[in-house]
Amino acid sequence: MLSKISRFLVCSIVLGLLFIMIEGDGKLALSATDTVSLDTPLAPNDVRIGPHYIEFPVGRFFLIRKGNQYGAVKLIKFWKGNKKYSEYATYDCWYQADGTGNLHYKNVKYESRRASSVLYGIGRLSFNFGSDYIKCGMFKLWWLGKGMVYFFGVDQEPGDYGIELAPTKWTDIKEVNVFDPRIKWYKCDLERPRIDITVDKLW
Repeated sequence: MLSKISRFLVCSIVLGLLFIMIEGDGKLALSATDTVSLDTPLAPNDVRIGPHYIEFPVGRFFLIRKGNQYGAVKLIKFWKGNKKYSEYATYDCWYQADGTGNLHYKNVKYESRRASSVLYGIGRLSFNFGSDYIKCGMFKLWWLGKGMVYFFGVDQEPGDYGIELAPTKWTDIKEVNVFDPRIKWYKCDLERPRIDITVDKLW
């Protein structure tokens, strides 16, 4: 039988280990050049380009490319749930796999979907019971709330998997042209510093 003092010491050690496992004060370390706080506000009309994620505003398209396959995603609505770490979003997406890049053909796959992030636990001991990804055809990218999307999937290590993302000004699918020379495509770059760009200054 453990004495009260022994039980107290054991509990203290366990709690100490748990706190060590928590990474900072709610911040997610993404690379040596970027530490993103989940509470860091992004202006409503800004786009954030990070080492291996982008964050885009509601109502604007961002594009996905891998080889000759293309997707276009528009975040429709974002809201927080009743639980402290619960977030939801609805989005529309268009996917073209025929190699043309034309998102206006009849063979384009269109879907209206919902993403969710519902965390239980603390730090590295937390688990997500939501659908924390943006799915667009063959593309399935990790979503971390609001408009933040990574260049890789939930179960992948940070790195370049051939995915390119491009923020745009566009609000209507009729405007979208994946070959528009004004578009700037970004790949995962762990050394890239974070930058914020006003949507109207993308081009």
